[in-house]
Amino acid sequence: MREHGDGNPHPAPLPRGEGGSWALVLVGLLLVLVGCSCKKQEAAPAPADPQAARRGRSLFQRGESARGEPLVGLLGPERIALSGPVAACSRCHTPSGRGSLEGGVEVPDIRPESLHRARLRAALDVEDRSRPAYDRSTLLRAITEGVSASGRKLGTTMPRYVLGKAEREELLAYLERLGESPDPGISPTTLTVGAALPLSGRLGEVGQDVADVLRAVFAEVNEGGGIFRRRVELVVEDDAALHAPGEASGPDATRRLLERGVLALVGSLRKGPLPSDELLRSEGAPLVLPIALGSGSGDDDSPIFFLYPEESEQARLVVQHLAREDEEHQRLRRRPLVVVRPEDAEGRAWARAAREEALRRELPTPVEIPLVDGAPESAALQRLRGTAPAALLYMGPGSGLKALLAALPPLEVEAPVYAPASLAEASVVAGSSHPVLFIYPPGVEAREEHLRTFSAFLQRHGLRPRHVAFQLNAYAAAQVLLEALRRTGADVTRADLLLHLEELRDFDTGVTPQVTFGVNRRVGVQGAQLVRLNPENGLLEAASPWVPLSP
Repeated sequence: MREHGDGNPHPAPLPRGEGGSWALVLVGLLLVLVGCSCKKQEAAPAPADPQAARRGRSLFQRGESARGEPLVGLLGPERIALSGPVAACSRCHTPSGRGSLEGGVEVPDIRPESLHRARLRAALDVEDRSRPAYDRSTLLRAITEGVSASGRKLGTTMPRYVLGKAEREELLAYLERLGESPDPGISPTTLTVGAALPLSGRLGEVGQDVADVLRAVFAEVNEGGGIFRRRVELVVEDDAALHAPGEASGPDATRRLLERGVLALVGSLRKGPLPSDELLRSEGAPLVLPIALGSGSGDDDSPIFFLYPEESEQARLVVQHLAREDEEHQRLRRRPLVVVRPEDAEGRAWARAAREEALRRELPTPVEIPLVDGAPESAALQRLRGTAPAALLYMGPGSGLKALLAALPPLEVEAPVYAPASLAEASVVAGSSHPVLFIYPPGVEAREEHLRTFSAFLQRHGLRPRHVAFQLNAYAAAQVLLEALRRTGADVTRADLLLHLEELRDFDTGVTPQVTFGVNRRVGVQGAQLVRLNPENGLLEAASPWVPLSP
């Protein structure tokens, strides 16, 4: 071999004449090529175990092993420990492995086609970043020791991961398949999402209305070309557990949707936490703005993103509001808060939230009055005579609130009653002049504009405004999902979708207050407005400015 003027080695001319033979040379070259081919075949990595790769996906995308243990990475010379989602490889390399620009630092592409190809030094490179192709051992060394295939130390922004034997095998198996196949629900022409809804029974009409709104929103998007030229399609599984409690058998509707292979879930109706929530977490499949019929808004790192705070959080909001309003004369320190609630899980959660918030603000422990047979316990009510409580926080059925409002005037209790807006009905407050303030997360300031927007949408699609609160939530859920999909781009993955949901800030759904999520924030609207019910026209009227809910 010798170098020409361009600096590249070129083969010497083939020998001619005596002592040289074209045939012998060609035979020799063939033998060399065959030998090289054999060596390449021997060095080729063994196919990745599909099951190990599936378990490794959780490490890469969510920073958690298939056994529920957090991924741990040590950052910089100080070896600062990162754990769980913040240590996930996808945070910097992106869920697709394409790399990114993180804090001004170039994060490389780590897909197999990049790692298994040698990197040459480019003419404009300031530093020599060339390296040979990675194999299994050098890739593991890079992950755990921060050393490149060339033996060069990787930058301090690359964590040095602490991996057990099983985690090593699983992560390497996943990296061998990274980018090979799309996540469930993704095809070249469609994005398939699901909703778990009751389609018969007491809530069947509600479920049908929600499904109709979701389909209509997606139809408008599809008519405009879809999301990066993919149509958004909705599949619905009948949630038998909602319309026939205790009679459902087999996998619940959420599990069936995941087994069918949907990218995400949107606008499902649900009563509190479900066993399938753990499957959502392990699959990394987001559930966008479910319509909650009960308590349970999920953990801070859950894949479930809610629109409004659950009712127990509304009790906390009232305590915060009263404390802010009362800073000057400190009535709350002398006069008790009274919590009226049923003896069930939701009632206990309501009381616990009020009690914990009072403790945080160094206020007296609230007095609790249970509901007995749907009405406040009579003996406990009698003890309120002469105590002049600062406020009463009610949670329970409408009949119990009606009974409470009737019982307070004879006791000469004038303190206002605060209750969830789900109880704001004329039949509940009829005949009572006692002050009642309802906690209304959607707010009333922009409600007329929101209803005009939604009414025009319904008319375009020939739909009726029947269960408006549910229909509005479904419309908002579809808009939030679509916005996150647009921000994710053409190379969508579940993990990317989760990241862009977390990054949603002040998003206007058109029918709700602006929605903001975060890494540790899974409720989009953090606050509410206090409202009164006008008994003459049945409309809600503002009784306070917007009340933010503090962490």
